[in-house]
Amino acid sequence: MIMNGQKIWSGILAGVKSQISSSMFRTWFGGSYVVDFTRGEDKNVLVVGLRNSFIKEQVESRFLPIITREASRNGVRKVEIVFKVCVVPKKVESLRREPLFTGVAPTYLGARRLSEHLNPGHTLANFVVGPSNNLAYLACQSAVGELGKTYNPLFIYGPTGVGKTHLLQAVGNEVLDKYLDGRVLYASAEKFTNDYLESLRNKTMPAFRNKYRNVDLLLVDDVQFLAGKESTQDEFFYTFNELSLSGRQIVLAADRHPTELARTQERLGSRFLAGMTVDIALPDLELRIAILRAKCREHGMTLDDEVISYIAQVCQSNARELEGVLVQVLATVKLSGGKTSLETVRGVVEKQRVIERPPVTPGKIIEAVCRNFKVSSGELCGPKRKARLVRARQVLMYLLRQELNLPLGAVGTLVGGRDHSTVLYSIGKVEREVLVDQNRRDQVMRVKMAI
Repeated sequence: MIMNGQKIWSGILAGVKSQISSSMFRTWFGGSYVVDFTRGEDKNVLVVGLRNSFIKEQVESRFLPIITREASRNGVRKVEIVFKVCVVPKKVESLRREPLFTGVAPTYLGARRLSEHLNPGHTLANFVVGPSNNLAYLACQSAVGELGKTYNPLFIYGPTGVGKTHLLQAVGNEVLDKYLDGRVLYASAEKFTNDYLESLRNKTMPAFRNKYRNVDLLLVDDVQFLAGKESTQDEFFYTFNELSLSGRQIVLAADRHPTELARTQERLGSRFLAGMTVDIALPDLELRIAILRAKCREHGMTLDDEVISYIAQVCQSNARELEGVLVQVLATVKLSGGKTSLETVRGVVEKQRVIERPPVTPGKIIEAVCRNFKVSSGELCGPKRKARLVRARQVLMYLLRQELNLPLGAVGTLVGGRDHSTVLYSIGKVEREVLVDQNRRDQVMRVKMAI
């Protein structure tokens, strides 16, 4: 009976693969296989195994309509498809040598390794390329192709929201796919700093150095946050030297050119300039349109060309603003049953878009969090620990740190006197969630757009 189920699933996979990018197909359907197939009088049940609960949640929420439609196209009208988190059995491992559409994904799909710090959805394949980012994209491709030999270090810089983090994480994912024994570490400069200080306090410096120096690819985001941290810069310099001298790849990202990084040691700045330095500019109109179309495909929805052009024309800053506005528009489309008009979209965009955004203050961030989570500021900063309040506090601490770069102590004071460890844990938790969870990312984006 399982063989019959495999034929059904292989037909569905073929249809799904023709409608989404190869990177998305590998991410969400790689390693899927038929667990069971049961025939009944009223309906048949096909049970499909997936690698983990996150993939199961994403497949059910984003791709179930496509899967159901493809099942109907294959003449299978009375089959209920149930997804289940399963450990891949050995007998399925052996079947992975078969062609792709046997119902069992091949080795290069099933064996894909994931890193807890990398968003598997960030790949070079789904990075939208245009004149403003083409050179950075090509440099990343070259770095992956000749790891540690070409463009080492690779330093990417540009304003916020233009895709630097996407490219950094894409390089990490590509290396994990290409090199079976590749060791990849992605961290922000803030994470590096916190890990370093923690190792000093706990006298675990050997473990810290082993973590950051025993890798084939080190990806460090927001390097500008190393400014003024002398001892951290010393440690980063020695880490950089050891990796570089041993021929291992380093990719860095910052919001400005290495020569413009204030309060950065001269010897560290010279290391940043030793390889390839490339910038990403704000997207032009054509690229903004392409980004919107790509994001619509990721959400499994479509918008009229007129609507997409309007959004691209009025949102002229960065891709992050585009995505934030698009989230609101798509939410409106869903609530209206898929029906919308340009006038409706114009109203949504004008509400969400801030033409001349005033300076962000802690008070404005607190107000935005309170509105979105429907809590009072007293509850937010109070002692109660209901799940809804805890989540709102974590997002508040994350935004206070990200938007204003406040010290951890100041963040804790603003949120009712929380201690350093609570603030650090909360910020790290939200950082991890926005990397891998589309719903969490949309939630944080809605709060940011409301500030």
